[in-house]
Amino acid sequence: MAAGTLILLAEKGCEVHLATMTGGEVGSPTLKSREIRDKRLKEAESSAKLIGAAYHYAGGRDLEVGHNHHYRQLAVRVVRQVNPDIILTHAPTDYLIDHEETSRLVRNAAFIAPVPLYDCGLPLAPADKIPHLYYWNAVGGIDNFGRPLPVHFGIDVAAVMEMKERMLACHESQGEWLRYINKFDSYLEEMKEMTRAQGQRIGRPFGECFIQHVGNGHPTDNILKEILGDLCVGCRGDAHRLVAD
Repeated sequence: MAAGTLILLAEKGCEVHLATMTGGEVGSPTLKSREIRDKRLKEAESSAKLIGAAYHYAGGRDLEVGHNHHYRQLAVRVVRQVNPDIILTHAPTDYLIDHEETSRLVRNAAFIAPVPLYDCGLPLAPADKIPHLYYWNAVGGIDNFGRPLPVHFGIDVAAVMEMKERMLACHESQGEWLRYINKFDSYLEEMKEMTRAQGQRIGRPFGECFIQHVGNGHPTDNILKEILGDLCVGCRGDAHRLVAD
């Protein structure tokens, strides 16, 4: 949902890290749990390598993600290991509870990873800041009641669609699973259609839309606009100050 933005950030010289909360342990109609996890992790690492990014597996288990002590520790560990300036994560509302819980966990980790007395279970130094936090659009661009998400802006990713497709193509087992569970004929074509639909929100051929978290303690300037310049475009019908900052 945000690979194009990550590609553009990498092209600008940013150090990029990709992370998954789980290993997709139940995402196969044929393979055993350990087999599909090993395959998914290798695919994720291969995808990240295409843009020179590092990959992190937080250690959770597919369809078991919950906002509890164990998963809070897993999320904070990744944030402390990377110490990021920017975090992109799932929308707070999406079709899968794992995605929604991951969104909550990442939001929480962004805020508490700098807290010196929070024990994440590993001897990791606290993060040195609360980072800029963004939520990418939900799958299909709508919440569970069919309403469009109130995205603030989009990133024009037309120039990097070829690489975005190559990155997604690395996730072959995910494509197989989506054909089985979601009846997608082609997950690559579904990605293009979703990205094209988001592009329409910003008047571009292809786009990736975001909501910025501006709650107390988080930075409110739009660092993506600062880095990506004119590729960061306000959504049609929205005059949101975040794009202009």
